Amino acid sequence: MNGRRILEGVSVLDFTRVIAGPYCTRMLADMGANVFKIDAIPESPTTRTSGSAGNNMGKRSITLDLKHPEGIKIAHELVALADVVVENFSPGVMDRLGLGYDDLKADHHRLVFASISGFGQSGTYAHRRAYGATAHAEAGWVWVQQQAAGTGEPFAPGITIADMAAGLSCFSGILAALYDRENTGQGQRVDVSLMDAQLSILNEVAAAPLSGVGVDDWKPFRHPLHVAKDGHLTINIGGARNWERIAEGLGHSGVTMPESPDEANALVGAWVREHTAADAAAGLEAAGAPYGVSKSMPDAVDHPYFAERGMIVETEDPLDGSLRAINTPIVFSGAGRGATFGPPLAGQHTRPILGELGRTEAEIDALIAAEVTSDGADPDV
Repeated sequence: MNGRRILEGVSVLDFTRVIAGPYCTRMLADMGANVFKIDAIPESPTTRTSGSAGNNMGKRSITLDLKHPEGIKIAHELVALADVVVENFSPGVMDRLGLGYDDLKADHHRLVFASISGFGQSGTYAHRRAYGATAHAEAGWVWVQQQAAGTGEPFAPGITIADMAAGLSCFSGILAALYDRENTGQGQRVDVSLMDAQLSILNEVAAAPLSGVGVDDWKPFRHPLHVAKDGHLTINIGGARNWERIAEGLGHSGVTMPESPDEANALVGAWVREHTAADAAAGLEAAGAPYGVSKSMPDAVDHPYFAERGMIVETEDPLDGSLRAINTPIVFSGAGRGATFGPPLAGQHTRPILGELGRTEAEIDALIAAEVTSDGADPDV
């Protein structure tokens, strides 16, 4: 694999926590960015950095008390080194700390300042605090799931899609702003909200109501799961040529495709019930038909396809020895991707980072004694 990384030389100051922000900055780190993770001073020196371990691989952590003048001073020194700042505090928090975009842009005109929030940085709803579940409910995702499942009551999803979508959107926005900076010489603010990101990925199912289709006439965008003797398969019929492949793969070559989609799916379902999941998959694959065998999450991450594509990475971990996690899903022909080291403990890199800012060991000791910062536990001890 090519050792060069596309974002080598880009420094990122990461004030994020929870899911969306760490997910975004993990992808930046995977592409070679030097990510400084800013953490609060923890009660224990063996506390992980904020966010999941998987979303913090490849980052270095420094702890700062941002209510202390010296903590703010150090943050400003780190801003001076940064190409990108990413934060997901409630709107206004960074401004109150003196670290908002308006505070920084005059002295750092090339800075890309990215914010993730529930409802955006401005407008009537900007003040509302939100998590992914808020956007799931108010941007329509919970209702769409209910319609697709045909249940009488809405239900919560098994993953916070809004956070992942917002993280991806912010990542894309940062890359676009960095590219634009090459043309203009100027940085800018990137404003991403959970609500906007959630609605954006519902664009296919939102087309009907945007065109005036009422609730009673709205149809969910879904393909059925067919029941085999020992599992489930999803099969997208598509058009007539695909129908021929499906019929051949399931042992019913020559059967004419019903005009009604419901009848066509019902017939495919009847055929699938004649087979085990493995036999149905083998037949469909031989015929060149698209299909998917439903897998549990433990089975999915062990799929040989993902191992072949390098989608599962393993690094050292300061608490558990090693960590397996999902890789960034973008493969480059001329550059590498993926974490080169594991997730840090909060403050694990405080000393080397402060050293890069010119602090002596004695000065670092004084900052720790004053509780401006902390020194994370040595993971090798």
